[in-house]
Amino acid sequence: MRLILFFLFCYLPFLVCAQLPSENDTLIPLNRHYFEIAPEDTASHFYDKLVSFSENGTKLERIFTRDGKIQRVVITKPWTEEFYEQVTDEYNAYNELAWRKTQNRNNGKYMTMYYYNNEVVGQVLSESDTLSYVARNGESEPKPQRFNDFDPQLSVPINEFYEFASKKFRLSAKLYPRQPEWYGIAVLVNEHGMVDQIEWANPMGGNPKVADQYIRVVELWGNNFHPALDSFGQPVSKWLTIPFHMGTGALIFLDLDFH
Repeated sequence: MRLILFFLFCYLPFLVCAQLPSENDTLIPLNRHYFEIAPEDTASHFYDKLVSFSENGTKLERIFTRDGKIQRVVITKPWTEEFYEQVTDEYNAYNELAWRKTQNRNNGKYMTMYYYNNEVVGQVLSESDTLSYVARNGESEPKPQRFNDFDPQLSVPINEFYEFASKKFRLSAKLYPRQPEWYGIAVLVNEHGMVDQIEWANPMGGNPKVADQYIRVVELWGNNFHPALDSFGQPVSKWLTIPFHMGTGALIFLDLDFH
């Protein structure tokens, strides 16, 4: 499968060691959305993260399931003016690579490769917020699309959702923070485009009353989503995270995130 690249990524010459963490390692508890949680929040505890750094400053994050299996590996190279490269590998229950995302965090462009039985069966190149090149199993050339349909999507242009959220958001002035904050609201969109679950994805440090208002906005939005498609074009259930940025008296919207 050929894929035309509009930016260059070099895979990191970094040896990723996926052995189990030792008793002396400091593990960071994460929820199902890979955000940190309080140690006492055992009900939301899905993963453990181990962080280390190489001599050149490359950051290595290894994420394990509760029973010690490797789930995700994130490698972030030191920032440079041209590239700020991050590579994320996700593994399935059989310890096989499920997908690899390579992103230049300076400009947001990324390429994701999807695997099945250790073979590439899908590729996505995100050129901008409104242009992605997508190829699935059996396709020799990527097709330009308005969005990456490997992930669930809003059923309308995002600016229309922004307008809807601004009109529906209600918050007492005294609850607006003095410093900027952001809230991720996770939505599980099933294979029919229906919402199965909505929850606060990043609960550390935020105000639950503010998060409740964001959840309310997403609930009012209803089932206005398109489902994600897998590498073979079949609809699947998948989470997306809608981030809201709370400034000092202002509601600002950011890009969607998926996992």
